[in-house]
Amino acid sequence: MRYEHNLQAKLKQKYGLVYGAHHDAYKHEIRYLRDFIQKSPALRAITETLENSNTEINPAEWVRDNFRTRSFSWPDTESGRAKIIWWFIQRWADGADPFGVAQSFSVSKYLDVILREMTEQTVRPFVEYLMEQLGSASEVLYMLERFARRLEWFDQAELYAKYGADTKHGEDTYDTHLRKFLFDQGIDYPFSQPKSASGQVDVVSGLDGDDPLVCEVKLYDTSRKGYGVPYVAKGFRQALDYAHDYSKSVAYLVTFNLSDQGLQMPTDEVTKPWPPRLHVDGVTVYLVTVNAKPLPSASKRGKASPRVVTRDELVNPHEDEASEG
Repeated sequence: MRYEHNLQAKLKQKYGLVYGAHHDAYKHEIRYLRDFIQKSPALRAITETLENSNTEINPAEWVRDNFRTRSFSWPDTESGRAKIIWWFIQRWADGADPFGVAQSFSVSKYLDVILREMTEQTVRPFVEYLMEQLGSASEVLYMLERFARRLEWFDQAELYAKYGADTKHGEDTYDTHLRKFLFDQGIDYPFSQPKSASGQVDVVSGLDGDDPLVCEVKLYDTSRKGYGVPYVAKGFRQALDYAHDYSKSVAYLVTFNLSDQGLQMPTDEVTKPWPPRLHVDGVTVYLVTVNAKPLPSASKRGKASPRVVTRDELVNPHEDEASEG
């Protein structure tokens, strides 16, 4: 999970530069922070979700009604507060005078002190919110990586035998195995399939309280009609829709590869961290592939070309490909 940890470290560094900036340099440092967030796909997905969530909160109207000299009030939720602070940061980065808002946070007469006190009560909780979002994703990815390794090393043959005995309910077999593992790893309620505007999600559970984890499960089996890449693309769209339904910036698509070929997923990240991930409509969808079919050793089965899935196949699937299998 080095990618997420590196982003967290860079966010800390950027915040330190903003916090310590002289009042003449503040507008530059806050702009550098804003640009860094917007240029990072994972962070941008979080802020885009913020902008589209808490629709009852209009930042400009909230500030007008709740901010006064030496007094202020935030919304009831952390995400609501983060939405307003992100609005502040973007305005300051575009040249708005931060001292108009700073008077709500400080009684000092010194410009640098005023800005530091404002930064500590605005930019700091916003950066911590971003880091928390990234940290939650890292924890889940660590669990899913362990799950993939455990299945491939220890449970592959047993589960594949169950799958072969009842392919009609094969997806349920793998889905249940994933739920049980997540429960054992400390996710307290992985059995819920609550109704949402988009239907039912395969795994929706809370890491903390009622905060939902959105994870869609799909099979890839070229020996069965209808279980090719278009079926995986259906899972991608479902995960994306559920993320929007629950106002989440992160979702997970776990694909169990039951074919004789490898499955290579696309990624929007230049550095190609594990797992591949696509950033679509303000949501980062992590694409976890689990090799679920027992295969002979590489020396015995020969060299095989993987099925390379394109971004367009997942994001913009074509109806006439629905029969692939």
